[in-house]
Amino acid sequence: MRYLGLDVHTKATVWCLVDDTGEVVERGKVDTTVPGLEPLIRRLSTSDELLVGQEVGKMSTFVHDVVTAAQVRILSFNAHQLRMISASRKKTDRRDSYWIAKALQTGMMPHPVYIPTGQVRELRGLLAQRQALSAERKRWLLRARSYLEAAGYKLSRHRTVACLVETAMAGPDGLGEPLAQALERCERMEGMASGELQSLEATIRREANSIDAIRRLKTIPAVGDWVSVSIYAWVGDVGRFPNARALASYAGLVPSVHQSGETQSCGGITKQGTGQLRSALVQAGHVLMFRCRSAEAAPLQAPAKRIHTARARRKIAVVAAARHLLRIAYYVLRDGTEYDPQRLRQRGVSSAVTVA
Repeated sequence: MRYLGLDVHTKATVWCLVDDTGEVVERGKVDTTVPGLEPLIRRLSTSDELLVGQEVGKMSTFVHDVVTAAQVRILSFNAHQLRMISASRKKTDRRDSYWIAKALQTGMMPHPVYIPTGQVRELRGLLAQRQALSAERKRWLLRARSYLEAAGYKLSRHRTVACLVETAMAGPDGLGEPLAQALERCERMEGMASGELQSLEATIRREANSIDAIRRLKTIPAVGDWVSVSIYAWVGDVGRFPNARALASYAGLVPSVHQSGETQSCGGITKQGTGQLRSALVQAGHVLMFRCRSAEAAPLQAPAKRIHTARARRKIAVVAAARHLLRIAYYVLRDGTEYDPQRLRQRGVSSAVTVA
């Protein structure tokens, strides 16, 4: 077997090929395009089995698709973790491609990053666009608030620029022309972002309505439209997780641990993985703890309520509720089942589902 390391950039990709002994066979540089990468992969994979590696970045899904289309296996790695292994005072594209190939050859590599395909990848892209539009809308609201505060207006919390303007106009001094124009611009831009966001959310809902796994996830209390879509999109192939604990670790919802000798201490959650999934689950944890009043939610609330013994432990309890929801979601996705609170009370988390 031979090992190909790719240091991928937007315009060009530097590559290095090593053999079973770790000796460099070939080096080169090609354009990061289909005509540049595809002939290289096909040529290098004709004489011997080839394993390809790359760092995760903007072009990683594109390169993944090109390599897999040539019937060659490719592994993608977190760039920070890979550089910790191959740390050096000299960093060049040639050295990066060599160390990626060397990590493949020696097996001294971090855990590969999952690159989704098909519907899961499409949903991830749509959710990322939704997050960007939501942030843009909020940015214009905060900008309008900043203009008014700088002009001496005392404001309470408002969700739209129009509400801010209405409150300011109700004051005795009204609005000056420059400030009014600035606020009008903020309101117009916020309205454009809101319109685009509504259109995008309608598209996501249409996609989600055709997916049975998302429907089953919504049978879990506190798991609504956006939380269920986020779980489905960011978990992807649930079969890559051996158990629910591994999935919770992937989402960064497990405590960090430092152990040395006989001393062991636990800290805050690791916050590994995507922040979008973790944020959605924490919001669902809040809803589960303080909004859900149904009998179906009671068994899910019990573990978090045991933790919530004081106000200072509120955040810890919410995170525990989020982790518990994700554990239930794991079994719903793995077994193709729906949430059943009766079985949760009787047998524990691993049986808290029923065949749909």
